[in-house]
Amino acid sequence: MRLEKNAPQNQLEREVETILIDNGYAISNIEFRDVVYKDETRYLRVGYWKQLSDKALTQLGDRIKETIDSYDDDCGWLYYYKLNH
Repeated sequence: MRLEKNAPQNQLEREVETILIDNGYAISNIEFRDVVYKDETRYLRVGYWKQLSDKALTQLGDRIKETIDSYDDDCGWLYYYKLNH
């Protein structure tokens, strides 16, 4: 279950959530999180740092500014998405 602070807080985030739900993602796995760096905005995380499907990314279009991926020795590839706020 996601925390209230990780729920959509503006129209863009609500649009992103709707597209992801339409693509089969559970609402409890869709999180909008605050970035710890002050020069950036909130980002999208799905599940435990899961990669979005190509279909979902295509439908999200320019709402996603950048896909960030990194490799963790214990967990494998981790993904999050910078939003075009």
